[in-house]
Amino acid sequence: MSTKNILASMLFASAALVAGSAMANDNPHTQPVNTPSAVSRAEVLADLEIYRESGLAAVEQSETYGYDNARRDAAKARYAELRNSPYYATLVKKFGGSAPATAVAGR
Repeated sequence: MSTKNILASMLFASAALVAGSAMANDNPHTQPVNTPSAVSRAEVLADLEIYRESGLAAVEQSETYGYDNARRDAAKARYAELRNSPYYATLVKKFGGSAPATAVAGR
């Protein structure tokens, strides 16, 4: 390669590098920040267990979701009952947490 080609290649590479970094910094949107949750892992696992036991998971994943309103309403009522019972606190302790102090989404 001649010196002219080498210089042209270096110039092109540096221009591409500058343009790439300028484009990377051109994003007007800030990146999302993950904030720590006030809900413990044990609380999430206990809520998931109740969600499954109440039958709400099965209803929401069935092909009749949206049509079988009576079954869905019964499952929601059972979920709320279990979620507000001492059984929830027992499950939280089972999964290694302490007494729940916060609510879980979907309550």
